[in-house]
Amino acid sequence: MAINISIVKKIVFAILSFVFFVTISELILSISGFDSYVRNRFFVVNRALDYPEVFLKDKKLFWKLKPDQTVTSKFFPGHTYRINSDGRRDKEISKKIIKPRIIALGNSCTFGWGINSDLIYTRKLEQILDEHYEIINAGVPGYSSFQGQTYFESELVKLKADYVLILFGWNDHWAAANGIADKDQRLPSEFIISIQNVLSNFHLYRAIKKALLSNIESDIDSLFDRENPIYRVSLADYEKNIKSICRAAKSNQAIPVLITAPIPSLANYYPRGSRSGLHRYHKFYNQTIRKIAKQDSVLFVDAALEFDKHSDLYDNASLDPIHFNNKGHQILAQLIAAQISASSLD
Repeated sequence: MAINISIVKKIVFAILSFVFFVTISELILSISGFDSYVRNRFFVVNRALDYPEVFLKDKKLFWKLKPDQTVTSKFFPGHTYRINSDGRRDKEISKKIIKPRIIALGNSCTFGWGINSDLIYTRKLEQILDEHYEIINAGVPGYSSFQGQTYFESELVKLKADYVLILFGWNDHWAAANGIADKDQRLPSEFIISIQNVLSNFHLYRAIKKALLSNIESDIDSLFDRENPIYRVSLADYEKNIKSICRAAKSNQAIPVLITAPIPSLANYYPRGSRSGLHRYHKFYNQTIRKIAKQDSVLFVDAALEFDKHSDLYDNASLDPIHFNNKGHQILAQLIAAQISASSLD
């Protein structure tokens, strides 16, 4: 069959033109500093995924940290973080188990948002315990107990931990956009997700995505039903998730350690007489942790109760009531170390 040279030339020209367009667009968008980030405070919609230098989409976990990178991002304003080859903010973990292991499972508080790596409570804990344990920081920003359960059971059990620190709560009672709780989320196929992860590295793709979302998405406040709110993880599901993590830990010969999520005390950080629905609802989740610890005889660190005794563990409680400061990490490490040391003597 004869080849139509004219058609071949047109195809080659079209391909070269497309490549040229994409290359020039990438260059212009990169140099201009075009802001391609679509900001949205609802993690279920997960605008964290608009930070491809930090995250990858994931079928089971929704998102996970991009491995083997040192990243400075608008997602982490003013800080640079090192993510190891396993996709965790930590030093490289030895492939061979050389000492007992502690896995710290949690959200951005465990990840160490705004904290230098050597000051995170996991690193401080390692120092307090005289390096007798290898501590693995498995905290991921934005993770709920639903994601934590999936992450632990699908990926972390193979690390053969002796203790599993469990610290969740904040993202569980975050608003579920469009009324879709974490357990009801449905992501596209692995193939589609892989394509999205590749395309997300291109400025042009992100610019087009932002333009489309800006025109078709509703105002972010309208995504949250204020009359009958649905949270990412309900209290009942939170209890189920935490208990499931504890069971999985025990079945893999690890000791679970439950930790309540601290919140700045109204009396210590806010004007006299201040009231807060956030504080009231947050306490329900901490009460659930206390109940599980008591009913199931699980090792327990009541960090929330201890933090209430201090007035200097948050740098700006009004602006950020979630992430405690360096001193807060030091105190949390001491509390956990006391529990582990006591349990190891039993």
